[in-house]
Amino acid sequence: MTAVIIAIIFFLLHRAYHAPWGRMVRAIRDNEISSAAMGKDINRRRLEIFVLGCILMGLGGGILGTFNSLFDPNGYLPLNHTFLVLVMVILGGPGNNLGTIFGAVAVYIIWLMSEPLALFLMEIFVSLGEGAFGWEAPSNMDSRALQARVLVIGLLITLVLRFAPKGLLPEKITHHG
Repeated sequence: MTAVIIAIIFFLLHRAYHAPWGRMVRAIRDNEISSAAMGKDINRRRLEIFVLGCILMGLGGGILGTFNSLFDPNGYLPLNHTFLVLVMVILGGPGNNLGTIFGAVAVYIIWLMSEPLALFLMEIFVSLGEGAFGWEAPSNMDSRALQARVLVIGLLITLVLRFAPKGLLPEKITHHG
């Protein structure tokens, strides 16, 4: 159900992006002064975008509530629900809906796979260290593996911002003329 809703929203946003309304919104984003000089009501468009964003966030919150099977404000984790969303957008490419979906899937997969991989690597290093150096395994290996996920996401966002600052799928800007 979530995938269907995402597909419908993606289709509608794609249509709006290529419609005259979307071109006007991009023009306001790129150069507010010239858009105002062309007679566009900037405050009205900002209000429309704000309302559209609120609708989409409300839909997302409803989907999250059904996905988790409960709504508990104490279960809100800023790392999971704020920082990771920003990483997804930056990784995929701001201004590109397809890039954002790509970033969301990529970060989700990396987030899920980094814990078992980190635990596997830590166990290898501990077993090598026990034989060669007499190291003892720490008692909280699982907790350290969970913390390694944050390190992996931090490295990922650093590499993307360094080598692809517009994201892995940047917005394609068409120039007329």
